[in-house]
Amino acid sequence: MAVVSRKGGSGKSTLATNLAVYLARSTGSVTLGDLDHQQSMRVWLARRPSAAPPIVGWVGDSVGLARPALGTQHLVLDTPGGLHGLGLARVVMAADAILLPVGGSVFDRESASDCWNELRSHPRIMKGQCRVAAVGMRVDSRTHVERITAEWAASVNIPYITSLRMAQIYVRAVENGISLFDMPDNVGANDREQWQPLLNWANPVFFPQPKEDPLTPSLRLAAKVVPLRPKQPPADTQPSQLLDLTTPPMPSKPGRLSRLLPGWLMARR
Repeated sequence: MAVVSRKGGSGKSTLATNLAVYLARSTGSVTLGDLDHQQSMRVWLARRPSAAPPIVGWVGDSVGLARPALGTQHLVLDTPGGLHGLGLARVVMAADAILLPVGGSVFDRESASDCWNELRSHPRIMKGQCRVAAVGMRVDSRTHVERITAEWAASVNIPYITSLRMAQIYVRAVENGISLFDMPDNVGANDREQWQPLLNWANPVFFPQPKEDPLTPSLRLAAKVVPLRPKQPPADTQPSQLLDLTTPPMPSKPGRLSRLLPGWLMARR
């Protein structure tokens, strides 16, 4: 899952770090990729406590976008600002889903509109092979800003998942190399509640369900191979009425000696 925004300071790193920790606690195996030349993820990982669930760091390049290490199960990708053209296309080719963080100002919405207009023309997104959704960042659900942001998303036809408010809990988390999901349940409960719609949207991407058998239950039953059994005779059938299905003996042929002996000798025999 890639986090993409052309505008700097839109909250990409906040989304990426919290998603990585959520996966680390859910699966124990996650890689946090950084395509930004500032390498903010490396700074955050260096501050991460040794007792916290481990997260593998990976530094890539938006131009080449080399694959992470072999065996990577889940990859959360933080991208640089201003990503467009071939670099954006490479991210779309590598991602199963893209999150587009959007702030509450008109500048954020205009920047997100330009990025979405380029994304929606990509074949993988048009075919539904790469899902895209917007997330309101530093948007308080109690204000009219969220309503404006949600109306913007509806006007450009992009799914709007949830709004994450501006809170000092995110600042403290970054300083200590942790996230909202590393904290006790009694800390940041309201903020985790805001994340739940986002996690519900992301879970099918991270944990896809196996495809069901295309055959219906009745067809599956009909497709089973049933061994043939010999038909049993009725209980009142007499043994003499039963057909003898054994192989009849072949008629014997006269041997060579019989053909050579004279007829009278054979008659005496």
